[in-house]
Amino acid sequence: MDSRTAPDRGTSESGIRTRKVGLFLALTFGIAWTGAIVLYLVGIELGTLVGLVFVVVVVMWAPAFAAIGTQLRYGESIREGCGLALGRLRWVGLAWITPVVLVAGTIGIGTALPGVSFTTDYAVFLLELGLSQDEAAEAIAQLETVPVPPVVLLVVQGLFAGLTINALAALGEELGWRGLLLTELAPLGFWKLSIFTGAVWGIWHAPIILQGHNFPDAPLAGVFVMTAATIAMAPIYTYLTIRARSVLAATVLHGSFNGLGALSLVYLTGAGNLVTAPVGVAGIGAALIVTALCVVHDRFIADEQITTGGALSPWS
Repeated sequence: MDSRTAPDRGTSESGIRTRKVGLFLALTFGIAWTGAIVLYLVGIELGTLVGLVFVVVVVMWAPAFAAIGTQLRYGESIREGCGLALGRLRWVGLAWITPVVLVAGTIGIGTALPGVSFTTDYAVFLLELGLSQDEAAEAIAQLETVPVPPVVLLVVQGLFAGLTINALAALGEELGWRGLLLTELAPLGFWKLSIFTGAVWGIWHAPIILQGHNFPDAPLAGVFVMTAATIAMAPIYTYLTIRARSVLAATVLHGSFNGLGALSLVYLTGAGNLVTAPVGVAGIGAALIVTALCVVHDRFIADEQITTGGALSPWS
């Protein structure tokens, strides 16, 4: 049975099982926000090892726990309802390297913004991370011993992380966002689904953003910028996931993006994270460009269009 065909009295006229979606969202926000509040009350900082592990295990995996719990509550397949399949591997591979384009675009757009400049002075970034002058100098000396340009090393490391440890963390989110939620909201069509998911995705981050995640110097403004960024990026995630017919595409995309995103902060200077971060103003601009490329592919190259607004069949 298709995971969306089970009878449900809580179904809207558009075919959305609102009660099921509501249960998933309640669990997702409940688990993640409770975890973030506990983190704050206990006084654990996000930058510490304990804080990082807590965020990954409790907060980032909240959507997956919620998706699994919701599917079990409805007696439906987790695999089918969340897009757990190998899918089209060439599209999974494309999703994996897409963050290279996103980050390159972020750096390019950032360089063009007033007050922002491109730099290869790695000491600036290392000092902002809290390293001392001596520690920064030692780190740079180690980079210079590598027989390839530092940027190549950083990109390779980011992509490797995107397939391994970062993918494991990202699966916790994507099993919910581009798994269950994509399945259940498919009747809305590409754009409504993407915008709604992007908004939920951004607002869901609010408690940890307010505690300094991504935007330590402007946490309140960061909540709004982060939400704008997730809305801008959501169509890319939706597009590649549907083309791949697998939530793994979103997983490696998310994992590699997290592994490569800091490059914009390494190579851009002169403005804060609200502007230069991969989820800042420059990153939003890059996401809009990549979204436009997805639309061009869909309308002029692909055999079947999915961005025209009709109901979607994400896994077939």
